[in-house]
Amino acid sequence: MGTNYFNLIIKSLPLFCKGCAVTLQVFLMASSLSIILGSILGVFSCNWIKIPILSKAIETITFIARGIPFFVQLLIVYFVIPDFLNFNISPLTASVIALGVCSSGYVAQFIRGSINAIPIAHRESAYVLGYSMTKTLFCIVLPQAFRLALPSMNNELDALLKSTAVISSIGMLELTRIGMNLVSREMEPVPIYLFIAFIYLCMSAVLNIITKNLEKRFCYVKC
Repeated sequence: MGTNYFNLIIKSLPLFCKGCAVTLQVFLMASSLSIILGSILGVFSCNWIKIPILSKAIETITFIARGIPFFVQLLIVYFVIPDFLNFNISPLTASVIALGVCSSGYVAQFIRGSINAIPIAHRESAYVLGYSMTKTLFCIVLPQAFRLALPSMNNELDALLKSTAVISSIGMLELTRIGMNLVSREMEPVPIYLFIAFIYLCMSAVLNIITKNLEKRFCYVKC
């Protein structure tokens, strides 16, 4: 039995690689959107740069992004919005948008909290040295904020990676969907699902190694 399982995995490796490539593609695109959008929302909702009306709007947006389950957001992006606006959207685009927006609500909170945790004396020292507000933000505040937020960001990116399994519900041939198709064809769920779990574990381990190295090295940024 063990030999049969091993042969099945070896025979299916090209399909697993294809599914893994799609999973990584969606993850990288969605995480980029999440970090960029979440950082912007986090900056404009922190105590340092707080515009009353804009901050309230951002709080509402991040609450919605965090309050609605990802699967529901995915269905809204893929089915509801295109139906209202009368256009079609590809499963890849819908997956990236839904994952990125959902995750950005959490990233915004991490960045906002990290910026608020930075002592005000750091900004005041930058002003004394002649730094503009923009240069202070990008050279003094954000590097420290990202370093403080990295442990939480690591958890969020890890959760985002695992959430890619849900996009199989709209027809994306990512790792989990490939596995489901193989189980339907081979009728051998044990080795296939265990191997998929192992692949996700490996990707998660690599992600943790990268973020921990960044956490150690992301101390100073020269401007």
